Amino acid sequence: MHVHHRTDEGFYVVSGAFRFLVDSETIEGPAGSHVLVRPGIPHTFWKAGDVPARCLIILTPPEFAPYFRELSRALAHAKTDEDAVEIRRRLSARFDIEVVGPPIKP
Repeated sequence: MHVHHRTDEGFYVVSGAFRFLVDSETIEGPAGSHVLVRPGIPHTFWKAGDVPARCLIILTPPEFAPYFRELSRALAHAKTDEDAVEIRRRLSARFDIEVVGPPIKP
């Protein structure tokens, strides 16, 4: 679970299905659906089901590009969920993201 304080985050499900936890509401996201999360709302998402899924994520304003590059490099070396949470917390100090909970176990 995480929060953006100045950033809108939109999810467009291209194929497969995702689930979204937005605040305390679980939202089903089949292909073709869109979920918009406004600033200040805790949220997370995960692939739902056993088939491959793709999701287009749109963030505005666009200052997140370096975050994702750094996150992908660091997560490649994470050995546990706790490592992954700590990596995200460390990066959040420089980007508009606050980790407010552990990864969801779907």
